[in-house]
Amino acid sequence: MPPKPQLEFNWCAPVSGDGFYLGLPTWERSPEFEYIVQIFRTAEKFGFKQLLIGMGFTHHTLEAWTLATAVLTQTNYASAMVAVRPGFISAPVLAKMAVTLDHISRGRLSLNIVTGGRPTEQAMYGDYLDHDGRYRRTREFMQICRQLWLNNIAFDFDGEFYQLQGSKLETLPLQPGGPTFYFGGASDMAQQVGAELSDVYLMWAETFEQIEARIHKMRLLVKACGREKLVRYGVRVNIITRSTEIEAREAAREMISKVNPDILTKARATEYPNTKRESVGQGRQWELRANSTDEWYIEPHLWAGISIVRSGAGMTIVGSYKQVAEYVVKYINLGITVFILSGYPHLEECENVGRNVLPLVREKYLKFI
Repeated sequence: MPPKPQLEFNWCAPVSGDGFYLGLPTWERSPEFEYIVQIFRTAEKFGFKQLLIGMGFTHHTLEAWTLATAVLTQTNYASAMVAVRPGFISAPVLAKMAVTLDHISRGRLSLNIVTGGRPTEQAMYGDYLDHDGRYRRTREFMQICRQLWLNNIAFDFDGEFYQLQGSKLETLPLQPGGPTFYFGGASDMAQQVGAELSDVYLMWAETFEQIEARIHKMRLLVKACGREKLVRYGVRVNIITRSTEIEAREAAREMISKVNPDILTKARATEYPNTKRESVGQGRQWELRANSTDEWYIEPHLWAGISIVRSGAGMTIVGSYKQVAEYVVKYINLGITVFILSGYPHLEECENVGRNVLPLVREKYLKFI
Protein backbone atom coordinates (compact mmCIF):
# COMPACT_ATOMS: atom_id res chain seq x y z
CA MET A 1 0.00 0.00 0.00
CA PRO A 2 1.21 3.55 -0.70
CA PRO A 3 2.26 5.57 2.36
CA LYS A 4 -0.43 7.67 4.00
CA PRO A 5 -0.21 11.38 3.19
CA GLN A 6 1.71 13.64 5.56
CA LEU A 7 -0.93 16.01 6.85
CA GLU A 8 -0.39 19.61 7.88
CA PHE A 9 -2.90 21.41 10.09
CA ASN A 10 -2.54 25.17 10.53
CA TRP A 11 -4.54 27.82 12.37
CA CYS A 12 -5.02 31.58 11.96
CA ALA A 13 -4.11 34.64 14.00
CA PRO A 14 -6.83 37.35 14.00
CA VAL A 15 -5.02 40.57 13.06
CA SER A 16 -8.20 42.68 12.97
CA GLY A 17 -9.96 41.64 16.16
CA ASP A 18 -11.78 38.62 17.49
CA GLY A 19 -14.95 37.42 19.12
CA PHE A 20 -17.89 35.06 18.66
CA TYR A 21 -20.42 37.44 17.12
CA LEU A 22 -19.77 38.57 13.55
CA GLY A 23 -20.93 41.82 11.99
CA LEU A 24 -20.68 43.97 15.12
CA PRO A 25 -19.54 47.61 14.73
CA THR A 26 -16.41 46.72 16.70
CA TRP A 27 -14.85 43.40 17.62
CA GLU A 28 -15.47 41.98 21.09
CA ARG A 29 -11.69 41.55 21.53
CA SER A 30 -8.99 43.80 20.17
CA PRO A 31 -5.98 42.14 18.50
CA GLU A 32 -3.53 42.74 21.31
CA PHE A 33 -0.03 41.27 20.99
CA GLU A 34 -0.41 39.23 24.19
CA TYR A 35 -3.63 37.71 22.86
CA ILE A 36 -1.98 36.63 19.61
CA VAL A 37 0.86 35.02 21.59
CA GLN A 38 -1.74 33.15 23.63
CA ILE A 39 -3.33 31.78 20.44
CA PHE A 40 0.09 30.70 19.15
CA ARG A 41 0.83 28.86 22.39
CA THR A 42 -2.56 27.14 22.31
CA ALA A 43 -1.91 26.07 18.71
CA GLU A 44 1.46 24.65 19.77
CA LYS A 45 -0.20 22.68 22.56
CA PHE A 46 -2.65 20.99 20.19
CA GLY A 47 -0.30 20.19 17.36
CA PHE A 48 -0.98 22.89 14.79
CA LYS A 49 2.11 23.44 12.67
CA GLN A 50 1.70 27.11 11.75
CA LEU A 51 -0.50 30.15 12.17
CA LEU A 52 -1.42 32.32 9.21
CA ILE A 53 -0.90 36.03 9.82
CA GLY A 54 -2.87 37.95 7.21
CA MET A 55 -1.88 41.17 5.54
CA GLY A 56 -4.22 43.89 4.34
CA PHE A 57 -4.74 47.64 4.41
CA THR A 58 -8.47 47.70 5.14
CA HIS A 59 -9.84 46.02 8.29
CA HIS A 60 -6.41 44.75 9.39
CA THR A 61 -5.29 46.48 12.56
CA LEU A 62 -1.85 44.87 12.90
CA GLU A 63 0.96 44.62 10.33
CA ALA A 64 1.83 41.02 9.55
CA TRP A 65 5.63 41.04 9.39
CA THR A 66 6.16 43.07 12.55
CA LEU A 67 3.67 40.93 14.45
CA ALA A 68 5.23 37.66 13.24
CA THR A 69 8.71 38.76 14.26
CA ALA A 70 7.57 39.66 17.76
CA VAL A 71 5.42 36.54 18.27
CA LEU A 72 8.10 34.12 17.05
CA THR A 73 10.47 35.39 19.76
CA GLN A 74 7.84 34.47 22.39
CA THR A 75 6.99 30.96 21.16
CA ASN A 76 8.83 27.69 20.64
CA TYR A 77 7.27 25.33 18.10
CA ALA A 78 4.54 26.78 15.89
CA SER A 79 5.68 28.57 12.75
CA ALA A 80 4.33 31.81 11.30
CA MET A 81 2.89 31.81 7.80
CA VAL A 82 3.24 35.49 6.95
CA ALA A 83 1.17 37.03 4.18
CA VAL A 84 3.27 39.03 1.70
CA ARG A 85 2.10 41.17 -1.21
CA PRO A 86 4.59 41.32 -4.10
CA GLY A 87 5.16 44.80 -5.42
CA PHE A 88 4.80 46.58 -2.10
CA ILE A 89 8.38 45.83 -1.09
CA SER A 90 11.53 45.08 -3.09
CA ALA A 91 11.96 41.36 -3.75
CA PRO A 92 15.65 41.30 -2.65
CA VAL A 93 14.80 43.27 0.50
CA LEU A 94 11.99 40.87 1.36
CA ALA A 95 14.27 37.92 0.66
CA LYS A 96 16.80 39.30 3.15
CA MET A 97 14.08 40.02 5.73
CA ALA A 98 12.91 36.42 5.37
CA VAL A 99 16.44 35.07 5.90
CA THR A 100 16.78 37.19 9.04
CA LEU A 101 13.47 36.05 10.50
CA ASP A 102 14.17 32.46 9.45
CA HIS A 103 17.34 32.54 11.58
CA ILE A 104 15.69 34.36 14.50
CA SER A 105 12.86 31.81 14.59
CA ARG A 106 15.10 28.77 13.96
CA GLY A 107 13.36 27.96 10.69
CA ARG A 108 9.77 28.66 11.76
CA LEU A 109 8.77 30.84 8.81
CA SER A 110 6.74 30.37 5.64
CA LEU A 111 5.21 32.88 3.23
CA ASN A 112 1.65 33.22 2.01
CA ILE A 113 2.04 35.01 -1.33
CA VAL A 114 -1.02 37.25 -1.83
CA THR A 115 -1.28 38.90 -5.23
CA GLY A 116 -4.37 40.94 -4.32
CA GLY A 117 -7.82 41.02 -5.87
CA ARG A 118 -9.59 44.25 -4.91
CA PRO A 119 -8.58 47.31 -6.96
CA THR A 120 -9.78 49.72 -4.26
CA GLU A 121 -7.55 48.11 -1.64
CA GLN A 122 -4.59 47.90 -4.04
CA ALA A 123 -5.00 51.63 -4.68
CA MET A 124 -4.58 52.29 -0.96
CA TYR A 125 -1.02 50.98 -1.39
CA GLY A 126 -0.53 53.00 -4.58
CA ASP A 127 -0.75 49.91 -6.79
CA TYR A 128 -2.71 50.23 -10.02
CA LEU A 129 -1.59 47.17 -12.01
CA ASP A 130 -4.33 45.15 -13.65
CA HIS A 131 -5.11 41.56 -12.66
CA ASP A 132 -2.71 39.74 -14.99
CA GLY A 133 0.00 42.33 -14.45
CA ARG A 134 -0.08 41.67 -10.72
CA TYR A 135 0.39 37.95 -11.32
CA ARG A 136 3.28 38.53 -13.74
CA ARG A 137 4.91 40.66 -11.06
CA THR A 138 4.24 37.95 -8.47
CA ARG A 139 6.00 35.41 -10.72
CA GLU A 140 9.13 37.58 -10.89
CA PHE A 141 8.99 38.25 -7.16
CA MET A 142 8.89 34.54 -6.31
CA GLN A 143 11.60 33.70 -8.85
CA ILE A 144 13.99 36.29 -7.41
CA CYS A 145 13.41 35.27 -3.78
CA ARG A 146 13.95 31.60 -4.55
CA GLN A 147 17.14 32.27 -6.50
CA LEU A 148 18.55 34.42 -3.69
CA TRP A 149 17.81 31.66 -1.17
CA LEU A 150 19.44 28.86 -3.18
CA ASN A 151 23.07 29.99 -3.09
CA ASN A 152 25.41 32.96 -2.65
CA ILE A 153 26.21 33.32 -6.35
CA ALA A 154 25.46 36.81 -7.69
CA PHE A 155 23.04 36.98 -10.62
CA ASP A 156 21.38 39.52 -12.89
CA PHE A 157 17.64 39.63 -13.51
CA ASP A 158 16.05 41.48 -16.42
CA GLY A 159 12.30 41.21 -16.08
CA GLU A 160 9.21 43.27 -16.76
CA PHE A 161 9.06 44.58 -13.20
CA TYR A 162 12.50 43.89 -11.72
CA GLN A 163 15.94 44.69 -13.13
CA LEU A 164 18.74 43.49 -10.85
CA GLN A 165 22.51 43.51 -11.27
CA GLY A 166 24.81 41.33 -9.17
CA SER A 167 22.07 40.47 -6.71
CA LYS A 168 22.94 38.04 -3.91
CA LEU A 169 22.62 37.45 -0.18
CA GLU A 170 25.60 36.84 2.08
CA THR A 171 23.58 34.59 4.41
CA LEU A 172 21.26 31.79 3.29
CA PRO A 173 18.13 30.64 5.14
CA LEU A 174 18.27 27.85 7.68
CA GLN A 175 15.57 26.11 5.64
CA PRO A 176 17.24 24.73 2.47
CA GLY A 177 15.96 26.70 -0.48
CA GLY A 178 14.17 29.13 1.79
CA PRO A 179 10.69 29.39 3.35
CA THR A 180 7.79 27.49 1.82
CA PHE A 181 5.61 29.41 -0.66
CA TYR A 182 1.86 29.05 0.03
CA PHE A 183 0.06 30.49 -2.96
CA GLY A 184 -3.52 30.60 -4.22
CA GLY A 185 -5.68 32.00 -6.97
CA ALA A 186 -8.56 30.73 -9.09
CA SER A 187 -7.90 32.56 -12.36
CA ASP A 188 -6.05 30.91 -15.25
CA MET A 189 -3.08 33.23 -14.72
CA ALA A 190 -2.95 32.48 -10.99
CA GLN A 191 -3.09 28.74 -11.58
CA GLN A 192 -0.24 28.93 -14.07
CA VAL A 193 1.97 30.87 -11.66
CA GLY A 194 1.02 28.44 -8.89
CA ALA A 195 2.00 25.46 -11.03
CA GLU A 196 5.38 27.03 -11.82
CA LEU A 197 6.43 28.29 -8.41
CA SER A 198 4.23 27.36 -5.45
CA ASP A 199 5.14 24.74 -2.87
CA VAL A 200 1.53 24.56 -1.64
CA TYR A 201 -1.34 25.58 -3.91
CA LEU A 202 -4.15 26.91 -1.73
CA MET A 203 -7.89 26.99 -2.39
CA TRP A 204 -10.80 28.45 -0.47
CA ALA A 205 -13.28 25.77 0.55
CA GLU A 206 -15.82 24.81 -2.12
CA THR A 207 -17.94 21.75 -2.83
CA PHE A 208 -16.16 18.43 -3.18
CA GLU A 209 -16.85 18.39 -6.91
CA GLN A 210 -15.35 21.85 -7.36
CA ILE A 211 -12.26 21.04 -5.31
CA GLU A 212 -11.74 17.80 -7.22
CA ALA A 213 -11.94 19.67 -10.54
CA ARG A 214 -9.52 22.36 -9.32
CA ILE A 215 -6.96 19.77 -8.21
CA HIS A 216 -7.30 17.85 -11.49
CA LYS A 217 -6.60 20.99 -13.52
CA MET A 218 -3.70 22.00 -11.32
CA ARG A 219 -2.10 18.57 -11.55
CA LEU A 220 -2.10 18.84 -15.33
CA LEU A 221 -0.44 22.26 -15.14
CA VAL A 222 2.05 21.08 -12.54
CA LYS A 223 2.94 18.05 -14.66
CA ALA A 224 3.52 20.30 -17.66
CA CYS A 225 5.99 22.25 -15.50
CA GLY A 226 7.75 19.05 -14.44
CA ARG A 227 6.92 19.59 -10.76
CA GLU A 228 4.59 16.67 -9.96
CA LYS A 229 6.35 15.75 -6.70
CA LEU A 230 6.98 19.33 -5.59
CA VAL A 231 3.48 20.79 -5.19
CA ARG A 232 1.04 20.01 -2.39
CA TYR A 233 -2.60 21.10 -2.23
CA GLY A 234 -4.29 22.95 0.61
CA VAL A 235 -7.64 24.40 1.61
CA ARG A 236 -8.50 27.43 3.74
CA VAL A 237 -11.75 26.95 5.68
CA ASN A 238 -13.51 27.95 8.89
CA ILE A 239 -14.82 25.45 11.44
CA ILE A 240 -17.90 25.49 13.72
CA THR A 241 -18.07 22.25 15.68
CA ARG A 242 -19.81 21.08 18.85
CA SER A 243 -20.72 17.77 20.47
CA THR A 244 -23.80 17.44 18.27
CA GLU A 245 -24.84 18.72 14.86
CA ILE A 246 -27.81 20.53 16.41
CA GLU A 247 -25.51 22.47 18.74
CA ALA A 248 -23.13 23.32 15.90
CA ARG A 249 -25.92 24.61 13.65
CA GLU A 250 -27.33 26.66 16.51
CA ALA A 251 -23.88 28.18 17.10
CA ALA A 252 -23.71 29.09 13.41
CA ARG A 253 -27.12 30.80 13.54
CA GLU A 254 -26.20 32.65 16.72
CA MET A 255 -22.86 33.78 15.29
CA ILE A 256 -24.56 35.96 12.65
CA SER A 257 -27.62 36.87 14.73
CA LYS A 258 -26.37 40.40 15.32
CA VAL A 259 -25.59 41.19 11.66
CA ASN A 260 -27.43 44.26 10.37
CA PRO A 261 -30.59 43.14 8.49
CA ASP A 262 -29.65 45.38 5.55
CA ILE A 263 -26.39 43.45 5.16
CA LEU A 264 -28.33 40.18 5.16
CA THR A 265 -30.61 41.54 2.43
CA LYS A 266 -27.65 42.53 0.28
CA ALA A 267 -26.07 39.12 0.85
CA ARG A 268 -29.16 37.53 -0.70
CA ALA A 269 -28.78 39.61 -3.87
CA THR A 270 -28.46 37.65 -7.10
CA GLU A 271 -26.25 40.12 -8.96
CA TYR A 272 -22.52 39.82 -8.38
CA PRO A 273 -20.96 43.05 -7.00
CA ASN A 274 -18.92 44.91 -9.64
CA THR A 275 -16.32 46.01 -7.11
CA LYS A 276 -15.07 42.47 -6.60
CA ARG A 277 -15.01 41.11 -10.12
CA GLU A 278 -11.23 41.12 -10.45
CA SER A 279 -10.97 38.30 -7.91
CA VAL A 280 -12.05 35.08 -9.61
CA GLY A 281 -11.84 33.20 -6.32
CA GLN A 282 -14.05 35.77 -4.58
CA GLY A 283 -16.54 35.42 -7.42
CA ARG A 284 -16.67 31.67 -6.88
CA GLN A 285 -17.30 32.20 -3.16
CA TRP A 286 -20.12 34.65 -3.95
CA GLU A 287 -21.73 32.23 -6.39
CA LEU A 288 -21.66 29.47 -3.78
CA ARG A 289 -23.45 31.72 -1.31
CA ALA A 290 -25.97 32.79 -3.96
CA ASN A 291 -26.85 29.12 -4.51
CA SER A 292 -27.21 28.31 -0.80
CA THR A 293 -30.39 27.59 1.16
CA ASP A 294 -32.23 30.13 3.30
CA GLU A 295 -29.94 29.13 6.18
CA TRP A 296 -26.84 29.65 3.98
CA TYR A 297 -25.91 25.99 3.54
CA ILE A 298 -24.23 24.95 0.26
CA GLU A 299 -24.06 21.29 1.25
CA PRO A 300 -25.29 19.61 4.47
CA HIS A 301 -22.14 20.66 6.35
CA LEU A 302 -20.74 23.52 4.21
CA TRP A 303 -22.07 26.88 5.39
CA ALA A 304 -21.71 30.28 3.69
CA GLY A 305 -22.84 32.44 6.62
CA ILE A 306 -19.43 33.89 7.44
CA SER A 307 -19.07 35.15 3.84
CA ILE A 308 -21.90 37.59 4.60
CA VAL A 309 -19.60 39.74 6.70
CA ARG A 310 -16.12 38.96 5.42
CA SER A 311 -14.46 38.55 2.06
CA GLY A 312 -11.99 35.83 1.18
CA ALA A 313 -12.36 32.52 2.96
CA GLY A 314 -16.02 32.68 3.89
CA MET A 315 -17.00 29.00 3.83
CA THR A 316 -17.35 27.00 7.05
CA ILE A 317 -17.60 23.30 7.90
CA VAL A 318 -20.43 22.95 10.44
CA GLY A 319 -21.24 19.79 12.39
CA SER A 320 -20.42 17.50 15.27
CA TYR A 321 -16.80 16.60 15.94
CA LYS A 322 -17.22 13.35 14.03
CA GLN A 323 -19.00 15.00 11.10
CA VAL A 324 -16.36 17.71 10.74
CA ALA A 325 -13.60 15.11 10.89
CA GLU A 326 -15.33 13.06 8.20
CA TYR A 327 -15.66 16.17 6.03
CA VAL A 328 -11.94 16.89 6.42
CA VAL A 329 -11.12 13.29 5.52
CA LYS A 330 -13.16 13.62 2.31
CA TYR A 331 -10.98 16.58 1.34
CA ILE A 332 -7.90 14.49 2.12
CA ASN A 333 -9.17 11.71 -0.12
CA LEU A 334 -9.37 14.26 -2.96
CA GLY A 335 -5.69 15.12 -2.50
CA ILE A 336 -5.75 17.91 0.10
CA THR A 337 -2.98 17.48 2.67
CA VAL A 338 -2.63 21.05 3.97
CA PHE A 339 -5.38 22.74 5.98
CA ILE A 340 -5.54 26.34 7.18
CA LEU A 341 -8.37 26.35 9.71
CA SER A 342 -9.97 29.03 11.84
CA GLY A 343 -12.94 29.62 14.11
CA TYR A 344 -14.50 32.34 16.24
CA PRO A 345 -13.20 33.25 18.69
CA HIS A 346 -9.83 31.99 17.54
CA LEU A 347 -8.43 31.19 20.98
CA GLU A 348 -11.22 28.95 22.26
CA GLU A 349 -11.87 27.36 18.87
CA CYS A 350 -8.18 26.54 18.42
CA GLU A 351 -8.43 24.38 21.53
CA ASN A 352 -11.86 23.03 20.57
CA VAL A 353 -10.77 21.89 17.10
CA GLY A 354 -7.35 20.76 18.30
CA ARG A 355 -8.76 18.72 21.15
CA ASN A 356 -11.90 17.27 19.56
CA VAL A 357 -11.46 17.13 15.76
CA LEU A 358 -7.80 16.66 14.86
CA PRO A 359 -7.41 13.46 16.93
CA LEU A 360 -10.37 11.95 15.06
CA VAL A 361 -8.80 12.81 11.71
CA ARG A 362 -5.37 11.56 12.69
CA GLU A 363 -6.23 8.47 14.66
CA LYS A 364 -9.75 7.17 14.04
CA TYR A 365 -9.86 7.79 10.30
CA LEU A 366 -6.35 7.79 8.85
CA LYS A 367 -4.45 6.24 11.77
CA PHE A 368 -1.95 9.00 11.04
CA ILE A 369 0.60 10.01 13.68
